[in-house]
Amino acid sequence: MPDQTRQILLAAISAARYGSPPEASLLRAISEGDRELSLEQLEFDSLAWMEFCISVELQSGQELTTSEIEQMRYVFQIEDWLRARADHA
Repeated sequence: MPDQTRQILLAAISAARYGSPPEASLLRAISEGDRELSLEQLEFDSLAWMEFCISVELQSGQELTTSEIEQMRYVFQIEDWLRARADHA
């Protein structure tokens, strides 16, 4: 069972895909903390990234911007960002 941070990621991915849940391989990769899963593999356009960021903020209370995501290459970096913010909240 994914922890709270990974649940936030999965919900945000669903939001970015307009409510469609992640496919099994993506769900497994995030649930297992796959550090090789790149942001490119999510295949999000700019609107999807905005939906993703809004979902993260609504769930966590932390404002993640698309400009911050542009500095990242892997999904685990978003997870680490969320964990760091939760530790300081």
